[in-house]
Parts: sequence; structure tokens; C-alpha cells
Amino acid sequence: MKIKNPSLPLALLCGSLFSVTIQAAPKARPTPVAVSASTPDLFHFRRDDAVPGGVTRISLDAARVAAQPVSPNVFGNFIENLGTVIYDILWADALHNPSLERIEKTDPEPQWWDQAGAATWQETSGSGCLSQRCERLSSPDGALSQRVYLPVYRVRGYTLTLWTRAPGGEGRITLAVRAGGETGRGFHPGMETAGQAVAQTALSVAGPAWRKQTIHWTLPAGAIAKGQAARFVVAHAGGGPVDVDQISLFPDDAVDGMDPDVLRAARAWHISVLRLAGNYSSGYHWREGIGPREARPTSRNVAWGGVDSHAFGTDEFLDLARRIGATPQIGVNAGDGTPEEAAAWVRYCNAGTRRVPLWEIGNELYGGWQIGHTDAAGNAARFVAFRDAMLKADPGIRVMATGKGSEFGPGGLDRDNAWNVAVLRASVANGGAAPDYLTIHPLVGLPGGLGGLPYDLKWESAMAHPAFMGQTEIPEMIQDITKVEGPDAKTRLAPTEWGIIIGGRGWDQGPNHNVTAGAIYNALTLNAFLRHSDWVTLANMTALLHGGSIKKSHGVVYVDPQYYTSQLYAAARPQKPIAADWTGPGRDVPARGFLPAAADVPDVDVFSALSADPKTLVAFVVNRHLTDARPIHLSLAGFAPARATAMLLTSTDPQAANTWDHPDNVTSQPFSLPAMAGKKTLDLTLPPHALVVLTFRK
Repeated sequence: MKIKNPSLPLALLCGSLFSVTIQAAPKARPTPVAVSASTPDLFHFRRDDAVPGGVTRISLDAARVAAQPVSPNVFGNFIENLGTVIYDILWADALHNPSLERIEKTDPEPQWWDQAGAATWQETSGSGCLSQRCERLSSPDGALSQRVYLPVYRVRGYTLTLWTRAPGGEGRITLAVRAGGETGRGFHPGMETAGQAVAQTALSVAGPAWRKQTIHWTLPAGAIAKGQAARFVVAHAGGGPVDVDQISLFPDDAVDGMDPDVLRAARAWHISVLRLAGNYSSGYHWREGIGPREARPTSRNVAWGGVDSHAFGTDEFLDLARRIGATPQIGVNAGDGTPEEAAAWVRYCNAGTRRVPLWEIGNELYGGWQIGHTDAAGNAARFVAFRDAMLKADPGIRVMATGKGSEFGPGGLDRDNAWNVAVLRASVANGGAAPDYLTIHPLVGLPGGLGGLPYDLKWESAMAHPAFMGQTEIPEMIQDITKVEGPDAKTRLAPTEWGIIIGGRGWDQGPNHNVTAGAIYNALTLNAFLRHSDWVTLANMTALLHGGSIKKSHGVVYVDPQYYTSQLYAAARPQKPIAADWTGPGRDVPARGFLPAAADVPDVDVFSALSADPKTLVAFVVNRHLTDARPIHLSLAGFAPARATAMLLTSTDPQAANTWDHPDNVTSQPFSLPAMAGKKTLDLTLPPHALVVLTFRK
């Protein structure tokens, strides 16, 4: 869908229509600061649909500040092995399923690999090298191959490792990377010999004992174009049969097994807390992911399907968190795991100098899709048992209880509240410790019953959901906590998964996490969280490698538009919320599908705060209107800026996305503003479906 006024997009996106009129204000004496005990009390919207010109008038008052600062942990993220995303994106090994294991009972050959000629899968138990299976290549033409995408545009050096043996005495194999033979379709015999060998090594193998082979290749410059598929091939070349197993191909610039481009993007995201959890965690047994990688079991991802080599385990996660500057947060297996297993994980992680301070007990245990799901009483009992065991292992950790915030209608909210009250009451019974956090997952799975609606109504309902969270859902969760713990409650809210997710067929035809619409939804949600930042003190966006995230396709790393939303918020470092009163047009949005009704939803949404640097004030202003630009008049009190800057995130089409070959379709853009010395008001026009971050500096 395009915006209504065809004259707007070019001007808006290049910044020229980001017109600012600044009016002088007399120099004022320093204003005493008034502290508000409740952060939400600082923010007030008054709807006025009859305002001339549709202008939204925003008044920011830096002399009225919140008692509680914004926690930087609100700008967290999370990683889950959803399917094979860790190995598709983060892990730098160009080859999947290196140990050649059976994943599904019906697999005719190792998943990801293609057999040709006299190649046979050896499935006798224990036939592999530190694994259950291997591949036997025999004369005259046994071959095993896999399509690969190598980042030759970035690095030309690659290290191949594999284990070999010759059960009949001696045999020969050839290892190669071939370019130019891939058709883009499925494998067919002959592809293993098609194309030109851009790297090749002949290898003699002797004896029945497994032996590790290491080969280094330097590919010719330009041998493989950026995004071009190639094929890795190991083929029999004479003599007796040769068994192969544990085959990996890493670029020389891999960082502890991880893709350096992914690490760079993650560091630039300013992620404060990185969570390891999700549906996967309810069937994850952490000991399978430690020790030598060749000895770790390869199995089916029990939550999502696909190959899980366990190459990325606890130590790799902690290494990732350290490298991107994030505090680690781990969700333990409260699905088919035990308190003893969880306590042992705490001891493993917090031995010596390293430390994981945040531990989440369970993931969505209310859901029938979850391994080991239970009812409210079962969740409460599990929390107490796990909490006690884990605190005994390390009394200094902070524990998080599985709360519920997944249903938005009246009956659903009642079920959410009953679940939350049950676990909170159980936690404090008999003098027990309340959880440090109550987790919720207010995920929006689209189309979710909205599939038959026109795009503008899907948009309206999706973009009203953050207003519902701020008006209704978060206040009810706070009431759940204070009902049990009283006004001085310890427990805080932690949306440990949030954002738009896939909710059925046709998800990509409406607002979704891959496009600009997802970025605007995220901005509105962050504003809702931040206006309750005295209670919402930790949040993990969905997600690092799935949802709106860091992506990799054709071997090329890029980011989705909503990456820039979180990056802009975290980089601005809002710390002390300040008062914002605004008046302007809005709307009442009816319930549609699973999404609830919301009243007086403002077209322009606002959050404002002093930064960690008290000489800096930031305002996050979002135009949630799909097609219309919105003029605003902004005035400042209690703060005399010397200069101002602005960043804009939008696109002409709300469904615009980034791709591997067009990674900059949607990015945040800077805008020049006139000098602000001695001036405290400005007028500007917000493009449709846009986030603007205004930064004022003394």
C-alpha cells in the first residue's frame, strides 16, 4: 500500500519536507525538578479529532521526571535454535549436519547432504566417528555433496576438517568446491561433477582407524560471486571404500565458530541483555551442548524439527554474549527437565570468574505446543521447586517466573491474571522469595483471524495493540503483582518475547516482522513499555536470528527494518522519563480476530526522557497513521537546547523489506535541523508510518 499523497514520499524521505519552524522563547530561570512516583502519571494524551490541520501539540517538561530510571535491560534480545536458524545464520560452518546423522525416520540420506553413485549411508549403531553414522564412498563413483554459500567476497581462506578411514586397507578420495554447476533447483545426479573446481585436494586414506584430516584452501579472487551457490563434494577416486564423517568447512575469519558479519551487526544493535530460551528450551538438556564439538550428539530439534548438532551450546552462548557486550540470561528446561539439572547448569555457568545473573524458569508452560506444558498450579509448583534448587546453587542469581500475557480479550485476560496470581502466591507461601521478574509473551501472530480483511484494517488493529498493552494489559499485570505482594512489591514485569510473529498462512501479506510495518509496531511497543518503565524493567525483543532480526541468505548477512528501531532506542540511552502531554487526532479501534479493542488510540505516539547524559533530552515520536502525514508542534519546558538532531525510520511502502541483494531498502536516516540555541518550540511534519527520534542537547 502506498501513501495517499504522491508528492510526499520523495520529499519526506530525503528530509526536505521534514520542515522545522523554531520560535524564540525568553531565557528562563532554572526550574525546580518535580519527581513523579509513578512513571505512567507523566504521560497524558487528550484526543481532539477536530483540531485544525490535524496538528498534534506535544509539550515536554524536563522539570517533571520519574522517580525510577529506565532500565537499559528493556533493550534486550533473545536467541533460540528455532529450526536451524543458529546454524543457518550465526554459525560460520558452511556445511550443515557435519556428523551425517538421521534426523527423521524417513530420511533416505543425511539431511542437507546429497548422495550419488556408489555412496551408502552406514547406519550400524556406532559406525561413525564419535557419532552413530557415517558415509561410505566406493568405486567407481561414490560421492557425497552439499550446496554451500561461501563468503568469498569477504574472505578467500577456508579450513576443511573431516574424519576418514579405509575399512578395506587403502582408498583415495577427492575433496573439492565446485562453482557454476548449481541450477537453483533440487539436486540431481551429475551436479556433484558439474561446474569448475575452484578448490580441490586429493587424499589417500589408509587403515581402519578414524583419522582427522585438516585441509586449507585459498580460493581464487572472484572465483565465486557474492550470493552465488557452489557445491562442496567429497568423491571416491580409487582403491577400496573410504568412510567419511564429521565434515566441516569454516572461513578463516570465523570468530570462535561464529560469523564475523553477524557479530558486527549484533554489537551495533546495542543489545543490553541476551536471552537463551524459547520453545526449544523446554526440551533442551544443556549437557549435550558442552565438551568437544565432535563428541556432542546430533539430533532432531525436538521443538521445531531440523538438525541440531549442539555445536552452539552454553560456552558458545556465553562467548557470544561477551563479544556483543550483553548480559547473559538463560531459560532453564522446566518442560521435561528437573530442578537438579537446572541447578547444575547454574553451577556450571557461575563457576570461576564468569557469571550468568538472570535465570528464567520455564517458557510458555501454559501452551499446548510446549514440551511439558502444565496448568497454573503445575507451573506454580515447578517454579518453587526450581527456584529453591537454583538459589541453593547460587543465592545471588535473579529468578524469573513463567507468567502469562498471551491472551488479549476479556476472558483471556482473566485466564492470564489467574495464572499469574497462582505462581506469585505460591512463590511467597511459607516465607518464600517472590520472583525478581514475572515473564510475559505478548506476541502478535498475524494474520491471526485478520486474513480476510483489507490491509488498512489489519494495520489499524496491529498498530493499536501497543496502545491496548499500555492502557489495559500492563496495568492488569501490575495489579496481579501488587495484589499478592502489596504496594512495595519486589517482582517486576519482563516481556521476554514480544513483537509481531508468524500467525498462519498469508502472514507476509499484512504487517509482519520482516518489513517496515514491523519496525513501526516495535517503536509503538517500546513507547508503551517505556511509559511503564518503573514496572517493565527487562524485555527481550523477538529476536536475534528470527522474527525481525539479523538475517543471512545466499551467504550474505543483512538486517530487517525493525533492527533499526531497537538500535535507535538503545543508542539514545533514555534514562529519566520526563513529562509529555499531547493533544491531537486519534481513533477508537474495534476488536478484530484475536486482537482487542482499544479506545482513544493517538495517531501520534510519544515517549520522552533525559538521556544518561543529563544535558541530552530524547523524544521518540511515532506516526502510526498508515497513509497520512501528521504535523506536530512541540514545545519544551525546563530544558534549553543549544542544538537538535533527528533520525527518521520509514519507507514509502509499509511492506518494504531488506534482502541479501538489496540490504538498504529500509534504513534509519539522519535529518538536518536548524540551530536551536535559545529556542524551545519547533514544528515539523511526520511522514506516514514513521518513527522520528529527536535529540536535544544543551
